[in-house]
Amino acid sequence: MAEEPGHRRVFQGSGAALAGFLFAVLFVWGLALLDHAPGRAADDASLIAYYQGSGGRSLVIAGFYLVPFAGLSFLWFMAASRHRISQLAEREDALLATVQLASGIVFVAMFFGAAAAAVSGVAAVRVGDSSGLEVVSATRTMFTYAHAMLMIFGFRMAGVFILVSTTRALRAQLFPRWFAVVSYGAVVVLLFSLSYVRWTVLIIPAWVVAASAIILFRRIAGQKAIA
Repeated sequence: MAEEPGHRRVFQGSGAALAGFLFAVLFVWGLALLDHAPGRAADDASLIAYYQGSGGRSLVIAGFYLVPFAGLSFLWFMAASRHRISQLAEREDALLATVQLASGIVFVAMFFGAAAAAVSGVAAVRVGDSSGLEVVSATRTMFTYAHAMLMIFGFRMAGVFILVSTTRALRAQLFPRWFAVVSYGAVVVLLFSLSYVRWTVLIIPAWVVAASAIILFRRIAGQKAIA
């Protein structure tokens, strides 16, 4: 017996929720490990010792495993949530859908670029041909580059993604109004904040977790309603 359209739509959205939860865990875990690296003010000997020791191993795990899979999870979350919104929307807005897709992809690309810059030093010391002293000065520059790419450019793209995603989901009656108001407040912080305050990094995974929970709750509620 073929499934009724309404019944089929109820089960859509669980993939977005699970991918969103996974992204948040990997994103926060990866950034926490990367944030433990010595700062730009550390002397050469401290940097080399950190890269060659257990700290360098943690950076390799974060940069080579956690960050890439966090990005893949975000792409899955974006694709699944876009599909869910498209199914619920009475009329599709092609412009907003395109901006949502583009901003999400650019955010992941900048996230990857920032992580690659942050682990370039440890990669050169542990798996490269260069001696530790040759890469120390370049490492400090790459730290600055990584922070600028993520905190300035990446956050702007994340803000655009949240803005467009919230607008589309609100029109499709997937997100409640209170969450839309909170989301727009987060967008203002991401788009116009010029500081390097570390807690702002948590806005992105927190929003993804909240959006995933709402999508999953609406799915379960709709399933019970049909049953």
